[in-house]
Amino acid sequence: MAPFNPDDLVAILAESEENLTARAYIGKISEHLGVPTAGARKMLKSLVNERKVAYQALYGSTYVMESFLKPVRITDRFYIVPPGYAASPEIETTPGPKPLTISIHQGISFGSGHHPTTRLCLEALDHLFFSMPGPLPGKTAGDVGTGSGVLAIAACLAGMEVCTAWDIDANAVSEARKNVTDNGLEKRITVIDDYMPLQDPSLALICANLRYPTLKQLAPLFKESLMPKASLVLSGLRDWEQADLVAVYRQLGFSLIWEKTCKHWSGLVLSLM
Repeated sequence: MAPFNPDDLVAILAESEENLTARAYIGKISEHLGVPTAGARKMLKSLVNERKVAYQALYGSTYVMESFLKPVRITDRFYIVPPGYAASPEIETTPGPKPLTISIHQGISFGSGHHPTTRLCLEALDHLFFSMPGPLPGKTAGDVGTGSGVLAIAACLAGMEVCTAWDIDANAVSEARKNVTDNGLEKRITVIDDYMPLQDPSLALICANLRYPTLKQLAPLFKESLMPKASLVLSGLRDWEQADLVAVYRQLGFSLIWEKTCKHWSGLVLSLM
């Protein structure tokens, strides 16, 4: 087998516009490195053995995805690590900001870190807490459609004192509670099996990784629940939906302070004036 850089091959997954089956991924490796299919197949086996990638069932099919059986760096600060992970020199000695590790079970709920929208939300939180001038106006957050609970956990690790996380999927609620406990945040994060109700304007931050129609529908609720100068982290919308959604929120008094796209998905940070 010809020598290869595992990270270059993992990057093929990150750059793909769609999930790749093993056959499709082998084809991409073969094309990328100019090696026969048999050689590409051996490289995939090596990546699986090294726990760089893993097979994951999704919607009745099996795809190759980046593995989180070892720590994976998502942003400058946020790492996703497997349950029971103990700090290692690999992370602790990495140059740059102090790492914030999030333990996530590989369950069926959305928010494991594989999807671009989860990564965009974590990048948005990294930017909001560590690159924006001045602190948020309070220490209470909300996470709407929490899925695995990853954004609620990230918000608390980054500086929020408490967070309420809502979801209407029983599996998501169960998995989010498990992840919150594994991260030692059960006294700071409350996971509720319900829709987000109307709040007093007491939240300094809301995270919502939901699709465009839902984000549009919830805009008035978000405005009424946020205190002045609060921030809103949104993803789950396509890049061609961004302009329309931003226009909706601008009419309610929000301004766009950060944006990024990945694989035609958009992530936004909005501030309430």
